[in-house]
Amino acid sequence: MAKHKTLRNAYLNARFAASVKEFGLALIKTSNVGHTGSKGRAREVALLKFFQDRLPERFSVVEGEAVDPSGNTSPQMDLMFYDRSVNFALSADASFVLPAEALLATIEVKSQLNVTEIQKSVTAARKLRKLRPFDKALAGPDVGQPGPERCRYFHCVFAYSSNLTTDWMHAEYARLAGACQDEHLIDFVYVLEKGLVHLTSHMVRPEDKDGGAITELYFSILNFIQREAGRRKSVPLDRYTKPATKWVKMTGTSVASQSSNKNLDE
Repeated sequence: MAKHKTLRNAYLNARFAASVKEFGLALIKTSNVGHTGSKGRAREVALLKFFQDRLPERFSVVEGEAVDPSGNTSPQMDLMFYDRSVNFALSADASFVLPAEALLATIEVKSQLNVTEIQKSVTAARKLRKLRPFDKALAGPDVGQPGPERCRYFHCVFAYSSNLTTDWMHAEYARLAGACQDEHLIDFVYVLEKGLVHLTSHMVRPEDKDGGAITELYFSILNFIQREAGRRKSVPLDRYTKPATKWVKMTGTSVASQSSNKNLDE
């Protein structure tokens, strides 16, 4: 049987490319709004809203920490992604707490990337990856490695600037790779208007005038959480609850006795 070659529609491809370009420019514009005149938490909130406004309705993003059934706790994360169609985040003061089994991806926000902040990020990522959802160590970055019982996290750092001024692409990759030392700690590092470092693949994508790198970041996170959410089992919520009192078995005799006593009182 002769094979039919699928023809590519140049018009549709061009329309799609134009839509992606428009999307990337919107991301750059929104991020810059959050950057200009904003300090500390204001930038984190701006980035959180930036993602929340663009995620499919199934997913949500909050600030807070994750905890596993053994009591291990993640560092405070500026953005935590989870599937809100089957899970929920518990409110704790101004932030939220997620079960480790519900956490899909995280982003740590930095005002400026420098040696000190990179080391802090490495320490935080190492603590994050010590979580044991379903009482199992996290799997590696390759989806083909684990079975469905082992979870993966996608962890990123988003920096509004870098203290490197020359040869950013090579210098940034070198110091990030040196800090991680081949451990699977941070997947992506994005520096606004500079570019995207993919540490697990040892690649860097410079930012372009169309916001191609930040678009790559968004779609990488989205693709990951969609795939990973489909692999997850239900969160064992009973492992997280320790009631102050226990259930009391009510037998037929005890009920009848209570009823008899009530009649006597009357």
